[in-house]
Amino acid sequence: MIEKLRDKKKIIIGVTAGVLVFGGAGYYYTTQHSKPSAIDHTGHQMSGPVMAMGDTVTLDAKARQLAGVQTAQAIVKALAKEVKTTGKIAMNESGRTYITSRVEGRVDELYITADGEYIAPGQAIAAVYSPTYIAAQEEYLLTLDNVQKLQNAGKDVVQINNRLREAAKRKLQLLNVPDRDIAHLEHTKKPNEHMTIYAQFGGTVLEKQLLPGAYIMPGDKLYSLSDLSTVWLYTDIYEKDIASIKTGQPVVVTSGAYPGETFTGQVTFINPVLDDATRTVKVRVAMANPSGKLKPNMFVNANVQLPLGESLVIPESSLLDTGSRKIVFVAQSEDTFVKRDVVIGQYAEGYVQILSGLQPGDTVVTAATFLIDSQTKLGSFGSHAGHGGGAAKETSTPSPVNGTNSGAVAPSGSEHSGHGGQ
Repeated sequence: MIEKLRDKKKIIIGVTAGVLVFGGAGYYYTTQHSKPSAIDHTGHQMSGPVMAMGDTVTLDAKARQLAGVQTAQAIVKALAKEVKTTGKIAMNESGRTYITSRVEGRVDELYITADGEYIAPGQAIAAVYSPTYIAAQEEYLLTLDNVQKLQNAGKDVVQINNRLREAAKRKLQLLNVPDRDIAHLEHTKKPNEHMTIYAQFGGTVLEKQLLPGAYIMPGDKLYSLSDLSTVWLYTDIYEKDIASIKTGQPVVVTSGAYPGETFTGQVTFINPVLDDATRTVKVRVAMANPSGKLKPNMFVNANVQLPLGESLVIPESSLLDTGSRKIVFVAQSEDTFVKRDVVIGQYAEGYVQILSGLQPGDTVVTAATFLIDSQTKLGSFGSHAGHGGGAAKETSTPSPVNGTNSGAVAPSGSEHSGHGGQ
């Protein structure tokens, strides 16, 4: 008796499970295959708020709002590109000089003894015992005596003595003896034993090249000087920006040593050779340095303004760069956008120059460009913004469930094929 009850219980459970299975399968096919869908001539599904056909994407108002689509017009605008780089201060090579000797003799005293000191033009720098200088003074004094003693002689004698006096004076001047010292010699009639050497040029001492007691000859270098009232800045410009660099362009320089302070200069030279390792071109900037704040070998920041002129531009966010293509989406209407290839120029001030592919007044998408482009990619596989892949063709339409045979044939490859009829 108990075994019969158990058999009946098993039969009831089996029938109930069968009814649930067949009922669920019938409901699935009825709900899934009763939804209307439109198929275009390419076989792509065209239902939902997003439609993609080739390079054209259509978005309804709600889809545009959810994607955050924004647009802007292509306009003609003058741009100026700002190039920020670093550089190194160097000495002005055109301001480098040497103070040299014009006489031979022994250096008995130096008045400038250390590198880095400043020498003003005409400043006394050394005292030299020079037999050449002493002889030149005595020769000049002799001509002065002859002119005075023979002033009442014949005209020819007076002229010869005057010429000899001027020649002796000229010899002192060629030895770099200043006129005031010559005038003092004329007054005292006594030659000096030491010749004071004066700086022919001014500048900062880079190197002192003699010591007291050294014997010098005409032409020997005494001091190496540099005029640091003007300095040079060498900076590196990448090859993509070098076409816009011109001589005479202003450069603004800042230094961490002087926060909040700026210095200005002008481009004076562009190296004709590109550095193969860094892919940059060395540019030289001349800078005034009256206060001496800019010191050679100091690192600074440089800002170069590059005027690009007027051209057709669009916002940078409009451009989609795939590497091989530069793409924008042009709005044909409020809800239709077409992919278009463009040729671009320089980036500046949040814009990008358009060399070809657009006309002034064209409206381009500035936000959600990537999302729209993804629809063109998905559209090529029959998928549209989450509305499923391409619709599979059905071999037969679902029929009402009848008894244990539903009469429904599941689509080939369906992920729910396990629920089909036996």
